[in-house]
Amino acid sequence: MVSLGTDEPEVEAKPIAGAGAEPLLLPHQVALARLVADHYWVPLIECLRAMLPPRVRSKGSTGEGESSRQRRHSRLLEVANAPIPGTNRAVLTAEQQAALEVISTNPLTLLHGVIASGKTEVYLAAAEQALAQQLRVLLLVPEISLTPQLVQRVRARLRAPIAILHSQLTELERAQQWWRVRRGQADVVLGSRSAVFAPIPRLGLICLDEEGSAAYKQDRTPRYETGWVARRLAAVTGARLVAGSATPSVVAYHAAQTGELALAKLTHRVRGSDAAVELVDMRDEFASGNRQPLSKRLLEAVDRTLTNEEQVILYLNRRGMSTFVMCRDCGKSVQCLGCSVSLVQHAEIDGLVCHYCGYSTAMPSTCPHCGSRNIRGMGMGTQRLESMVKKIWPAARVLRLDSDVARGPDAYFQIWEAFSERRADILVGTQLVARGLDLPAVTCVGVVDADLPLHFPDYRSAENTFSLIVQVAGRAGRDGRPSTVIVQTSNPEHYSLRCAASGDYEGFYAAELPSRKAFTFPPFADLAVLTRTDADDARAAASARDAAESIATGLLTEGVEGIRVMGPSPAFIHRLRGEYRWQVTLKGDGLARARHLAPRGRGWSFDVDPVN
Repeated sequence: MVSLGTDEPEVEAKPIAGAGAEPLLLPHQVALARLVADHYWVPLIECLRAMLPPRVRSKGSTGEGESSRQRRHSRLLEVANAPIPGTNRAVLTAEQQAALEVISTNPLTLLHGVIASGKTEVYLAAAEQALAQQLRVLLLVPEISLTPQLVQRVRARLRAPIAILHSQLTELERAQQWWRVRRGQADVVLGSRSAVFAPIPRLGLICLDEEGSAAYKQDRTPRYETGWVARRLAAVTGARLVAGSATPSVVAYHAAQTGELALAKLTHRVRGSDAAVELVDMRDEFASGNRQPLSKRLLEAVDRTLTNEEQVILYLNRRGMSTFVMCRDCGKSVQCLGCSVSLVQHAEIDGLVCHYCGYSTAMPSTCPHCGSRNIRGMGMGTQRLESMVKKIWPAARVLRLDSDVARGPDAYFQIWEAFSERRADILVGTQLVARGLDLPAVTCVGVVDADLPLHFPDYRSAENTFSLIVQVAGRAGRDGRPSTVIVQTSNPEHYSLRCAASGDYEGFYAAELPSRKAFTFPPFADLAVLTRTDADDARAAASARDAAESIATGLLTEGVEGIRVMGPSPAFIHRLRGEYRWQVTLKGDGLARARHLAPRGRGWSFDVDPVN
């Protein structure tokens, strides 16, 4: 129940069987749910469901107290509840103090700080101010891999009870943590994307770390973007919001430039020094006879780092052994039976896996299309890179961090802990290694294929490329030791790569904004993608075509200007889990004006503010 009324309902209503002693959701959460439902074109009930952990949603009281049947306790919660270590209070630099004053005097602030400029210290100082006023604090991070270090820092600095909310907890633990928050037993709530819906009474400060990360976008209904929700949460609670990043999104930085957000800058590192970033042109490597995926320059840098007994991070944003398996005779790849994507080779199952639906099959000995035996894996994922690294440097201790190895309980924590304690020399990983990790012994970072995001059909491809390279480069040089970042690319002249190599955000922003304006992409327009899914391709296409014509006609009839209807067109992954997908895209201002024209019924889904 979200409201009371005396009017007779127009539909048959069931009698209320019972009610708890206290409402599950706070009043501001119901108001927030309405805002999210309106903006993202979803039923209110879907937003209310997203605010409740599964156990609370189904049983209400689950997790309110201790459970005698509880067997596993997540390591992260053990850290959060451990005795608080003693620590010296950090003294803010002049830049940090100025940033803190901006945050204290503005409801919404973008904190743009270079790598290692002490953004977290500013968050914690702002949190201290909120706690001193008996207000509570919400700290959001995009990746669970950032959480262990942040938990330790928050515990040591704020000395306040903490609750942790993220998807790697067990369902019982999530319910227990949720109830602690709901009952005001935690002064600081720390979590990933879904923690923005935590039931926090007397919320005074929201910190959104690594603003602009694609991990803040929910890929299931409701498909919300955490930064957008956080701004509305700040509005309905009166809390201050600070969103920080070394590489803020173009949309957020444009909002700061136009005055929608206050802007605070940290232009200097508080410790360490910028690593030297080198762009290695892989076309030259190929011309010189090097057919291997690792350049000679990267091999030399890793050799030197290991000789100096320091650590290496190798970044490749592709999982698996091979990115596809192809027949060298007919040129066709082995496809998923239910999705229009190539299967990826995985050594742990000695077979092929679809990364979208989970379908798996044995590695074929002959081509399923022409019968040739000349079939093998092509491309490279983190699993193959890990195997290659172990062969090249057999004495090195190697770890891998990607979503394949991080599925088990506490896997993130254990990998981070092992590497931070120097029980490994080389960490191979996807974007999970790119952000937030503070590892002083890392003096060499290699970006194995920097071009990969540039080829993705996404208006933010240049932004993603710039951001990921700057972020992963920032893992080196944290304690001042001479450090090197090697970025392998076949497109070194691209402005996103050149600006990333020099750490020039302003230059990147200036180069990126004109194309956004010319093609009417955010921040100069809003986007909504309407997807029709059907087991029959022709039926899906026809339905999408009818919807596009109906919306266009409705906009014209009603005199609605400033909204374009594009498509229909096949989705990037045309067939997914056995069903075909066609899309209609709306672009313009005030897309809510077209919501009532959107198609209804089974098979339709909406994604407002899509990330690709």
